[in-house]
Amino acid sequence: MSDNGRQMHLAVFAQGLGAAQSVWRSPRTEPGKVHTLEHWTKVAQVAEAGKLDAVFIADALNLSTSIGTDASERPDPIVILSALAAVTSRIGLIGTSSTTYGAPFTVARQFATLDHMSGGRAGWNIVTTAIGTAAGNFGSAELPAHADRYERGEEFVEVVTRLWDAWRDDAVVLDRESGVYADLGRIRQIDHQGKHFTVRGPLTIPRSPQGWPLLVQAGSSPAGMNLASQFADMVFTTQFDIEDSRAFVSQMHELASAKGRGPHAVAVMPGITPIIGRTKEEARELARELGELVRPEATLAFMQQMFGGVDFTVFDLDEPFPDVRGLMPAHASVSRPALFMAMAEEEGLTLRQVAQRIGLSTGHRSLVGTPDEIADDLVRWFEAGAADGFNLMPADLPRGLEDFVEAVVPRLQDRGVFRKEYTGSTLREHLGAPAPTPVQGGGTLMADAR
Repeated sequence: MSDNGRQMHLAVFAQGLGAAQSVWRSPRTEPGKVHTLEHWTKVAQVAEAGKLDAVFIADALNLSTSIGTDASERPDPIVILSALAAVTSRIGLIGTSSTTYGAPFTVARQFATLDHMSGGRAGWNIVTTAIGTAAGNFGSAELPAHADRYERGEEFVEVVTRLWDAWRDDAVVLDRESGVYADLGRIRQIDHQGKHFTVRGPLTIPRSPQGWPLLVQAGSSPAGMNLASQFADMVFTTQFDIEDSRAFVSQMHELASAKGRGPHAVAVMPGITPIIGRTKEEARELARELGELVRPEATLAFMQQMFGGVDFTVFDLDEPFPDVRGLMPAHASVSRPALFMAMAEEEGLTLRQVAQRIGLSTGHRSLVGTPDEIADDLVRWFEAGAADGFNLMPADLPRGLEDFVEAVVPRLQDRGVFRKEYTGSTLREHLGAPAPTPVQGGGTLMADAR
């Protein structure tokens, strides 16, 4: 165990065949199986064998224009996670669902049901949807502005959590002699009326094993950090520099404290793409092989979505990365484009070089080296307070995850910073995140509503 008793958290952020673009072309993958339960079961069971905290499934509400050359489709995370609940027993199951194009009642019921079916292993990754082309799939002409999305998102999460609290833990009585199944004095309509939503409630399912499924937030903009500090138990962020990440962690802890939560209530877990070899040369050769599969047009299409619709094909790939801030619309994501533009300026990168980095790891930090070198890096960040753990984004799945579990996890365990066995049965227990105390006031009791 580390000197102060902290334990590192690890989750696998699973994107189809892996984080690297065009990785379907690699002989390390089996693209014909990506939409089978066999593929997802393998990913989840490998992660569970490694004692990881969770499997974390990404989502997108539009088909990327890169689909012609990249396996960028996105199946429904809830369906996959529901199936994985039956073939795993301990690992957490985190799925992405949008507050921009979802309904609070539906999201609350889906994740509460998953929490029941999995025995308390569900988690909701809260996203506000930053891809403009998703709007047309939901009858909208354009994506709402960034600030508006987060305003709606905060109310959305408030409604969801109130729905999860609508049933008291002891609401189901099961008194066969008296014939009372549930006490109507312990179930409450939430009667929410807000700017964006009017929801009566209650939820159609009792309070789940964790009380609230674990809440995850992905985003590092000021609005995203404010949302995370109020609700999230885990933050998935993009960080490249250890000192910048330490500052981010410190700021998140301060924001959480200001919201009346403990300073360590939010686990900050940057994304990383580990590319592992028995030797440094072997790891670099694998990175080169995977990098050569990336097609610039696929990466530029992905970047166009990330930057709110900016067309990068009009720029020279081998010229310095262009300053596109004036071309980005109000609805564009803020944190990740700013990070990449700063990185390009500081390192003097060309558009092609930025595209290659983004293409290999979906824009997150990549670690290329031996198991010991990668373990050293993770421990260094962890012990410096630059991360509470990491979301693993293997370049290829499931092979890249197998490499990490077989070679890096034992080294982290030997150094005392990562568990050798699960000590809890729920996702909140894995993360050390106690369930919030339910709010019982407000709304109308079912006993009084008849």
